[in-house]
Amino acid sequence: MQWLFFDVGDTLVDEWEPVDDIIGQFVREACALGYQVEMQTVRDIFAASYRNYEQWPMKLAIRTLISDEGHREQIQEKLKFRKELEHPFASADAVLQTLSQHYKIGIIANQSPGTENRLDSYGLRKYVDVLACSAEEGVSKPDPELYAVALKQAGCKPEEAVMIGDRIDNDIIPAKKLGMHTIRILQGYGRFQPELADAECPDWTIESLDELLPLLMVTQKSDK
Repeated sequence: MQWLFFDVGDTLVDEWEPVDDIIGQFVREACALGYQVEMQTVRDIFAASYRNYEQWPMKLAIRTLISDEGHREQIQEKLKFRKELEHPFASADAVLQTLSQHYKIGIIANQSPGTENRLDSYGLRKYVDVLACSAEEGVSKPDPELYAVALKQAGCKPEEAVMIGDRIDNDIIPAKKLGMHTIRILQGYGRFQPELADAECPDWTIESLDELLPLLMVTQKSDK
């Protein structure tokens, strides 16, 4: 294995705060319109949406809790995901610094424009050799084309690469279909996704980014 490709959200970057913030926005807007909505209720719907492989948990929450279609549209228009509230996991810098001494590092992620600048502001861009992000490439995971773009930029074969991410649907399944190795990190709401058929299970599952170094350094030594 020569290349490690990372997802960004809830893999290298902790999105809990901006996700909880937009849930709070929804609760405030709903209550202002006379609905009785609580934060924990919406969090539970988010968790359920991941368990059921729903792509858009906020849309599910709005459909579930807001009865009037006009109110649904009104609320949806006001919600804003505040990316400035996200931050890298505490171990992200140390993990990438160590791994970059033994592997090439790439990013395959569904992100809004400006991923390179955000990674730079986090101090992580210097470790990354290839960036393949949805906003810039015009294609989103789970479409395997985004993976193909990254592999082409890297000049590596799928079997020479590992995909590391938090979601079964967006990260593990498409990568495995291409022949990549896969590591699932149980962070964020993605941890609620149940594993499916054996052919769609990750090769390795870890609880957090902190567990990546022991796994990959042992793997790297065993390959020599």
